[in-house]
Amino acid sequence: MTDFDALLKRSFAEAHEPADDGFVVNVTNTVAHREASLKARGYMQYGAITIAAAAVSWGLYTFAGVFGQEMMATAGLEVARMHAAVNAAPDASAAAQGFLQSMGAGLTQILLVTAALAGGAVAYRSTQD
Repeated sequence: MTDFDALLKRSFAEAHEPADDGFVVNVTNTVAHREASLKARGYMQYGAITIAAAAVSWGLYTFAGVFGQEMMATAGLEVARMHAAVNAAPDASAAAQGFLQSMGAGLTQILLVTAALAGGAVAYRSTQD
């Protein structure tokens, strides 16, 4: 035993120890009761979560039963439409050929108008000289 321990024991020689009054036993009982109540609360929370998960699952199952077939049919139609769009994609050469044909028709008209204007300008100038 060190001198400090001996000094402490002499300094508090007249103070009663809480263990004599059942302090440790009371604290142990209180802590055990609190731990038991926390354990019971935890089990009740797990049970409540399980019941809530079952209720949500049942609701989703009911919703899927009512609207599931319609949603699956709509999804199938959209997939079929997408498949048709991918398979019937426009050909680049056909699009280019159509563009050139439309430009050819437009250019023909432009050339005719330009030629008429140029011819008119030449005829006007020749009459002025």
